[in-house]
Amino acid sequence: MTLQCLKLTNKDTAAASRGFTLIEVMIAIAIFAIGILAIAGLQIKSINLNAAARMQSEATTAAAECMERLLSLPYEHPDLDESTAHPPIQVGAYTVNWQVTDEAPISWCKTISVWVTADNPNAREVRINFIRGPEW
Repeated sequence: MTLQCLKLTNKDTAAASRGFTLIEVMIAIAIFAIGILAIAGLQIKSINLNAAARMQSEATTAAAECMERLLSLPYEHPDLDESTAHPPIQVGAYTVNWQVTDEAPISWCKTISVWVTADNPNAREVRINFIRGPEW
């Protein structure tokens, strides 16, 4: 009689170890879902940072182009006059402004400040300053 009990126990053990239980499957799915959610969160963060970098690059390019144009002008050009009102320039979704300050920081120099703002509220402002002396 003891032998038959052992045989039944072996069959029950073999039958129980053939598949996964519902609890094991649910735990595996939960772990998989947490991993997928973490990856989705990283993807969203990556997309936002990529867009911010693109906007920063475009604004910096617009500021550099404006600064190069101003530096190519003669020293006494009206666009480099401190008393002249300089209307902003619209470059796509960006607004380029500049200001000229005479006699700063040195008495015979001009400081040119260019700043670019975007229509997008998430974009940061870009500023470039340059000190220019007269052509000798």
